Amino acid sequence: MSWTAGIHFKVLRGVVVVALLAVQFSCSLLPKVTSQSPDNWLQTVAQRQQLSSWKLTGRLGMQTKINGGSLDLFWKQENDAYKIRLIAAMGQGTILIQGDAHGVMLRTNEGASYADNADELLASSLGVSVPLAGLHDWLRGVPTADRPVQKQLWDEQGQLYKLVQNGWNIEMSDYKKVGKHVLPHAFYLDRDDQPELEIRLMIRQWTLLDKIVS
Repeated sequence: MSWTAGIHFKVLRGVVVVALLAVQFSCSLLPKVTSQSPDNWLQTVAQRQQLSSWKLTGRLGMQTKINGGSLDLFWKQENDAYKIRLIAAMGQGTILIQGDAHGVMLRTNEGASYADNADELLASSLGVSVPLAGLHDWLRGVPTADRPVQKQLWDEQGQLYKLVQNGWNIEMSDYKKVGKHVLPHAFYLDRDDQPELEIRLMIRQWTLLDKIVS
Protein backbone atom coordinates (compact mmCIF):
# COMPACT_ATOMS: atom_id res chain seq x y z
CA MET A 1 0.00 0.00 0.00
CA SER A 2 1.44 3.40 -0.98
CA TRP A 3 1.03 6.76 0.68
CA THR A 4 -1.34 7.84 -2.09
CA ALA A 5 -3.64 4.93 -1.22
CA GLY A 6 -4.33 6.40 2.20
CA ILE A 7 -2.90 9.90 2.64
CA HIS A 8 -1.77 11.84 -0.42
CA PHE A 9 1.85 12.58 0.47
CA LYS A 10 2.73 14.46 -2.73
CA VAL A 11 -0.21 16.81 -2.31
CA LEU A 12 1.37 17.98 0.97
CA ARG A 13 4.66 19.03 -0.59
CA GLY A 14 3.52 22.62 -0.92
CA VAL A 15 2.94 22.96 2.81
CA VAL A 16 5.95 21.03 4.08
CA VAL A 17 8.11 24.11 4.68
CA VAL A 18 5.50 25.66 6.95
CA ALA A 19 4.87 22.34 8.68
CA LEU A 20 8.52 21.71 9.44
CA LEU A 21 9.18 25.25 10.56
CA ALA A 22 6.39 24.85 13.08
CA VAL A 23 8.34 22.08 14.79
CA GLN A 24 11.89 23.22 14.06
CA PHE A 25 14.53 23.30 16.74
CA SER A 26 16.57 26.46 17.26
CA CYS A 27 20.19 25.71 16.39
CA SER A 28 21.26 28.81 18.27
CA LEU A 29 20.00 27.37 21.54
CA LEU A 30 21.82 24.07 21.56
CA PRO A 31 22.47 23.06 25.18
CA LYS A 32 25.77 22.11 26.72
CA VAL A 33 25.89 18.33 26.85
CA THR A 34 27.91 15.64 28.56
CA SER A 35 28.44 11.92 28.09
CA GLN A 36 28.56 11.47 31.87
CA SER A 37 25.23 10.12 33.06
CA PRO A 38 23.57 11.90 36.02
CA ASP A 39 23.86 10.21 39.41
CA ASN A 40 20.11 9.51 39.49
CA TRP A 41 19.82 8.38 35.87
CA LEU A 42 18.99 4.72 36.57
CA GLN A 43 16.29 5.80 39.00
CA THR A 44 14.89 8.24 36.43
CA VAL A 45 14.77 5.50 33.78
CA ALA A 46 13.00 3.11 36.15
CA GLN A 47 10.39 5.73 37.05
CA ARG A 48 9.68 6.67 33.44
CA GLN A 49 9.44 3.04 32.38
CA GLN A 50 6.61 2.65 34.90
CA LEU A 51 4.55 5.13 32.86
CA SER A 52 2.55 2.51 30.99
CA SER A 53 -0.65 4.39 30.19
CA TRP A 54 -0.92 7.83 28.63
CA LYS A 55 -2.36 9.87 25.83
CA LEU A 56 -0.75 12.67 23.90
CA THR A 57 -1.37 14.93 20.95
CA GLY A 58 1.28 16.38 18.69
CA ARG A 59 2.45 17.35 15.23
CA LEU A 60 4.60 15.00 13.15
CA GLY A 61 6.65 16.40 10.26
CA MET A 62 8.51 14.22 7.75
CA GLN A 63 10.89 15.10 4.94
CA THR A 64 12.56 12.87 2.36
CA LYS A 65 14.63 13.80 -0.68
CA ILE A 66 11.55 14.28 -2.87
CA ASN A 67 8.55 14.37 -0.53
CA GLY A 68 7.48 15.95 2.72
CA GLY A 69 4.41 16.44 4.82
CA SER A 70 2.94 16.80 8.25
CA LEU A 71 0.36 14.95 10.28
CA ASP A 72 -1.54 15.56 13.49
CA LEU A 73 -0.72 12.76 15.94
CA PHE A 74 -3.07 11.32 18.56
CA TRP A 75 -1.57 8.49 20.63
CA LYS A 76 -3.29 6.58 23.42
CA GLN A 77 -1.35 3.89 25.29
CA GLU A 78 -2.86 1.55 27.87
CA ASN A 79 -0.21 -0.93 28.99
CA ASP A 80 0.50 -3.08 25.90
CA ALA A 81 -2.50 -1.81 23.94
CA TYR A 82 -2.23 1.33 21.83
CA LYS A 83 -4.25 3.38 19.39
CA ILE A 84 -2.46 5.87 17.15
CA ARG A 85 -4.29 8.19 14.78
CA LEU A 86 -2.45 10.21 12.11
CA ILE A 87 -4.46 12.90 10.34
CA ALA A 88 -3.16 14.82 7.32
CA ALA A 89 -3.83 18.48 6.68
CA MET A 90 -6.56 19.74 4.34
CA GLY A 91 -8.62 16.56 4.52
CA GLN A 92 -6.00 14.41 2.81
CA GLY A 93 -6.78 11.34 4.91
CA THR A 94 -6.37 9.47 8.17
CA ILE A 95 -4.35 6.47 9.27
CA LEU A 96 -5.44 4.49 12.32
CA ILE A 97 -2.96 2.10 13.93
CA GLN A 98 -4.29 -0.14 16.67
CA GLY A 99 -2.47 -2.99 18.32
CA ASP A 100 -1.22 -4.87 21.35
CA ALA A 101 1.27 -7.62 22.15
CA HIS A 102 -0.51 -9.99 19.75
CA GLY A 103 -0.48 -7.91 16.57
CA VAL A 104 -1.36 -4.64 14.90
CA MET A 105 -3.99 -3.34 12.49
CA LEU A 106 -3.58 -0.35 10.20
CA ARG A 107 -6.66 1.20 8.61
CA THR A 108 -6.98 3.86 5.92
CA ASN A 109 -9.92 4.82 3.72
CA GLU A 110 -8.79 1.99 1.42
CA GLY A 111 -9.29 -0.69 4.09
CA ALA A 112 -7.34 -2.50 6.79
CA SER A 113 -4.01 -4.33 6.91
CA TYR A 114 -2.69 -6.63 9.63
CA ALA A 115 0.81 -7.61 10.76
CA ASP A 116 2.99 -8.34 13.76
CA ASN A 117 5.03 -5.15 13.33
CA ALA A 118 3.56 -1.63 13.42
CA ASP A 119 6.69 -0.04 11.90
CA GLU A 120 6.50 -2.21 8.76
CA LEU A 121 2.80 -1.54 8.31
CA LEU A 122 3.24 2.21 8.63
CA ALA A 123 6.22 2.27 6.26
CA SER A 124 4.20 0.39 3.64
CA SER A 125 1.40 2.96 3.93
CA LEU A 126 3.43 6.17 4.17
CA GLY A 127 6.46 5.14 2.17
CA VAL A 128 8.51 6.61 5.05
CA SER A 129 10.14 4.83 7.98
CA VAL A 130 8.68 6.02 11.29
CA PRO A 131 10.00 4.09 14.33
CA LEU A 132 6.82 3.70 16.37
CA ALA A 133 8.31 0.87 18.44
CA GLY A 134 11.24 3.04 19.48
CA LEU A 135 9.11 6.13 20.04
CA HIS A 136 7.10 4.18 22.60
CA ASP A 137 10.16 4.57 24.88
CA TRP A 138 11.85 7.67 23.45
CA LEU A 139 8.69 9.69 24.05
CA ARG A 140 9.29 9.13 27.77
CA GLY A 141 12.90 10.29 27.49
CA VAL A 142 14.51 6.86 27.89
CA PRO A 143 16.22 4.34 25.56
CA THR A 144 14.43 1.22 24.40
CA ALA A 145 15.30 -1.44 26.97
CA ASP A 146 15.81 -4.38 24.59
CA ARG A 147 18.14 -2.62 22.10
CA PRO A 148 21.81 -1.69 22.48
CA VAL A 149 22.62 2.00 22.87
CA GLN A 150 25.46 3.40 20.77
CA LYS A 151 25.54 6.89 22.30
CA GLN A 152 23.88 8.98 25.01
CA LEU A 153 24.34 12.65 25.90
CA TRP A 154 22.68 14.56 28.73
CA ASP A 155 22.01 18.29 29.07
CA GLU A 156 22.87 20.53 32.02
CA GLN A 157 19.64 19.59 33.78
CA GLY A 158 20.50 15.89 33.62
CA GLN A 159 17.89 15.18 30.95
CA LEU A 160 18.63 12.88 28.02
CA TYR A 161 19.31 15.10 25.00
CA LYS A 162 20.95 12.87 22.36
CA LEU A 163 20.46 9.15 21.83
CA VAL A 164 21.77 6.86 19.09
CA GLN A 165 19.89 3.56 19.02
CA ASN A 166 18.64 1.01 16.50
CA GLY A 167 19.99 3.02 13.57
CA TRP A 168 18.32 6.26 14.64
CA ASN A 169 19.83 9.52 15.88
CA ILE A 170 17.33 11.03 18.31
CA GLU A 171 17.47 14.49 19.83
CA MET A 172 14.92 15.30 22.52
CA SER A 173 14.36 18.62 24.22
CA ASP A 174 11.76 21.05 25.61
CA TYR A 175 11.31 19.04 28.81
CA LYS A 176 8.21 20.03 30.77
CA LYS A 177 6.50 18.90 33.94
CA VAL A 178 3.88 16.19 33.40
CA GLY A 179 2.38 15.07 36.69
CA LYS A 180 5.33 14.20 38.92
CA HIS A 181 7.60 13.63 35.94
CA VAL A 182 9.55 15.81 33.52
CA LEU A 183 9.15 14.58 29.94
CA PRO A 184 10.44 15.75 26.54
CA HIS A 185 8.07 17.53 24.15
CA ALA A 186 10.28 18.07 21.08
CA PHE A 187 12.06 15.42 19.00
CA TYR A 188 14.26 15.35 15.93
CA LEU A 189 15.16 12.02 14.29
CA ASP A 190 17.37 11.08 11.37
CA ARG A 191 19.46 8.14 10.15
CA ASP A 192 23.01 7.94 8.86
CA ASP A 193 21.97 5.37 6.25
CA GLN A 194 19.07 7.56 5.02
CA PRO A 195 20.51 11.11 5.08
CA GLU A 196 17.56 12.46 3.12
CA LEU A 197 15.09 11.45 5.86
CA GLU A 198 14.16 13.83 8.68
CA ILE A 199 11.40 13.39 11.24
CA ARG A 200 10.32 16.09 13.68
CA LEU A 201 7.76 15.70 16.41
CA MET A 202 6.36 18.39 18.67
CA ILE A 203 4.09 17.21 21.47
CA ARG A 204 1.28 19.60 22.28
CA GLN A 205 -0.14 17.85 25.32
CA TRP A 206 0.85 14.95 27.57
CA THR A 207 -1.75 13.26 29.81
CA LEU A 208 -0.77 10.45 32.17
CA LEU A 209 -3.44 7.79 32.64
CA ASP A 210 -1.65 5.64 35.22
CA LYS A 211 -3.65 5.29 38.40
CA ILE A 212 -0.45 5.55 40.43
CA VAL A 213 2.38 7.72 39.09
CA SER A 214 5.41 7.60 41.41
